[in-house]
Amino acid sequence: MYQKILVPVDESEVAMRALAEACRLAQNTQATVCAVHIREYAPVAWSSSGIAGDEINDEVINRVQAILQQYSIQSECVGLDNSGEKVAKIICREAKQRHCDLIIMGTHGLTGLMHLLMGSVAEGVLRHAKMPVMLIRQNEDNE
Repeated sequence: MYQKILVPVDESEVAMRALAEACRLAQNTQATVCAVHIREYAPVAWSSSGIAGDEINDEVINRVQAILQQYSIQSECVGLDNSGEKVAKIICREAKQRHCDLIIMGTHGLTGLMHLLMGSVAEGVLRHAKMPVMLIRQNEDNE
């Protein structure tokens, strides 16, 4: 079964749902969960919440740690800096370097023009990961 599960996290609810799902799976398999938050550093970093840079990072790490503490599992929370590399590439590289055998991540399920403009990190991970990837879709109530 799975020994180490990597979960990329950001400020979205679907990322937190993916983290909770990974924790539940880890409880059943005695796996370790490695939550990875990739900090985007640009001249001005904004999120959909309207909060800038470091505030987002601190908020995400605090939410991740609160979720991890709810479960009796081995876990770690890692923050990585990114100044322009494709996020999917960072996720796949980190999973390989940490010897993860599963990636669980959220997907917003963008389609059409939004998908064309924004791209899909989940799609990039699916194409390049050398281990299984489980996608957790955004709750349709939140769309």
